[in-house]
Amino acid sequence: MSDQTIEALRGHPIVTGFHDEPTGSIQYVLADPETKRCAIIDPVLDFDPKSDATATGSADTLLVHVEREGYQLEWILETHPQADHFSSVGYLHDKTGVPNAIGDKVVDVQRLWEEFYNLSDSSQTASASGFET
Repeated sequence: MSDQTIEALRGHPIVTGFHDEPTGSIQYVLADPETKRCAIIDPVLDFDPKSDATATGSADTLLVHVEREGYQLEWILETHPQADHFSSVGYLHDKTGVPNAIGDKVVDVQRLWEEFYNLSDSSQTASASGFET
């Protein structure tokens, strides 16, 4: 571990949660108060089941917060495959150009669901494409 990494571990990150009422999910902005670098974690893509429409209001709120606080967005992270809400990782990546990531075990989870739903013959194969892993 480098001295720089150890020094970073001594700090106290700023964690701001944004509750998404319709899904009960919490999105986060995690920031280093000294460097102002930050990550967005588990961002929600709004969905209206009555109109079958998506919107980016929740994701845009995160970006407004990042800008207002003077943060430099470094990463967009998913902690796990989302089943309780749609993810706005793609939208945020397209809008900011910032890399996104998810754990490499996501492929194992996808394979599990492929087997469970008998999707092995589908054109979809387990991958973490679109993410850094």
